[in-house]
Amino acid sequence: MSFRALARLLAAYAGVLLIVCAALHHAVALRQVQGATIKSAWSAGELVARTVNADMDASGEPITELVVEEAPLFSANDVVLAMSLVAGRDGVRATLDGKTAYVTPDDLLSRGGYDHGFAIPSLTLAFGADAELVLALLGERLGAPVPEVRARARLTRIRTVRSGAASQPFAKTTPDELTPDVLRAAALDAARFLARGVSVEGRFRYLVDASTNRSLGGYDLPRHAAAVYFLAQAAGLSHDESIGGAALRAARYLRDRETSTCGANRCVGRDDVVDIGSSALTLIAFNELVRTNLDRSYRGAVEELARFLRSQQRPDGEFMHLYDRRANKPVDRQFIYYSGEVTLALSRAYGLFHHQADLDAASRGLAHLVGPAWSFFGDRYYFGEEHWTCQAMSELWDAAPDPKALSFCEHWQAYGRKMMYGPGETPFDADGSYGVGPVVTPRYTPVASRCEAGIATLDAMTRAHVDPAEQVALASQMRRSLALLLRVQLRPGATHLFADPAAVYGAFPGSAVDWQLRNDYAQHAGSALIRAADVWSAMVPAVRTP
Repeated sequence: MSFRALARLLAAYAGVLLIVCAALHHAVALRQVQGATIKSAWSAGELVARTVNADMDASGEPITELVVEEAPLFSANDVVLAMSLVAGRDGVRATLDGKTAYVTPDDLLSRGGYDHGFAIPSLTLAFGADAELVLALLGERLGAPVPEVRARARLTRIRTVRSGAASQPFAKTTPDELTPDVLRAAALDAARFLARGVSVEGRFRYLVDASTNRSLGGYDLPRHAAAVYFLAQAAGLSHDESIGGAALRAARYLRDRETSTCGANRCVGRDDVVDIGSSALTLIAFNELVRTNLDRSYRGAVEELARFLRSQQRPDGEFMHLYDRRANKPVDRQFIYYSGEVTLALSRAYGLFHHQADLDAASRGLAHLVGPAWSFFGDRYYFGEEHWTCQAMSELWDAAPDPKALSFCEHWQAYGRKMMYGPGETPFDADGSYGVGPVVTPRYTPVASRCEAGIATLDAMTRAHVDPAEQVALASQMRRSLALLLRVQLRPGATHLFADPAAVYGAFPGSAVDWQLRNDYAQHAGSALIRAADVWSAMVPAVRTP
């Protein structure tokens, strides 16, 4: 085929593709309408009554959703249906045999119906609406089986505007409105949420469904320990006895119920094979109990755990992440986060005891994390989750400054800035969050953990006298993310969709449409807020930046 013929063929293909795309857009694009007025009554997070274009006289919290846009929707294929609904914004109207039923955004939010259509476990990503749930709700309201709805009902995508819902006091917070007092108040609300969920024996409500206030399954020792660390931070800040008491109960659980022996050392975990992440974050938690004078009797436990963590280090600075208690030997395997957690733990232990062995081990661990551990083709253009790494870098700066590690953390944050959403770039209020497109709803926990690391990096940049322009860029980035965290914190938010709004007050959800509350969500956000208030002077220049 000649070049000219190939060019004509490609031009024809492009023309056909353009026409098809334009036709598809015309077929499915939302159109403004003066649609139905849907009135709903909610009680304890449950829908108890609904009318369409009619007055309603029912007990419960009244909410009105006005249909303002609509577009055709295809139900024959669950994949198409799932991907056709914008999470948190779109609902569905179905008409079958003269009957009409609605599934509104509030219906799907209350049941976790968004971002549960498809999951990629290896990337911890989920997206798309739960098509089975949508069809089941429509079938229930139409009085028809799901196969009948799928086959014969005419579906329409609807977009609504809600009125009557409780207001969120910080819903309009901007970066310029942040102050240390505002940040600390938000952190303490998060700490009180966690503290309310600590049992008498010291276990957290690890995972809570905000809509129903039910505890879900699973537990995680490293996240338990990290939550103790945050509660100790908050108790040291506030001297609130409820927070301090919860921190001590949860700490005693780790010390008395989960501490065992790993060879000649004490470690955390009672399984035959334990991970070092549990010991590392427990050390950080116990260290904070001592630093804040909440309970200085944990000094010995900090030393014991530091000794165990040092014994897990290889000559090249990397750590062996498992210990086989049956065979009494380390297992040289690596997992995400653990090396950074151990490096931070040993740097904190050095800050408490000033043992040279802890400083040496932490410094070698940091050098490996920003060197050989991250050396591959394309390493300049991709980064992992380095929130523990960069906190360790900052912690070590005065005693063992590592310019390469500081540069690494600066570049990681600059990389993040390229992926930050701005105002109006997603269907949600996502300014200050991170993502790669409109399909996956931005997650709030990466925002919080990047704030922990970014604020620590900013602190080190200030002490290292890095270019002020770079400091201002990072400060502005952090303030945007912190403002987002305040806007999305449940204080308490959409009360009509919660069974017990007071129980979830202060919590941080997974995303705008994921209202599962895991204890590390509050920990990362709360620790970031406290650290930001502490280094406020470094963040103020962002206010004056155009």
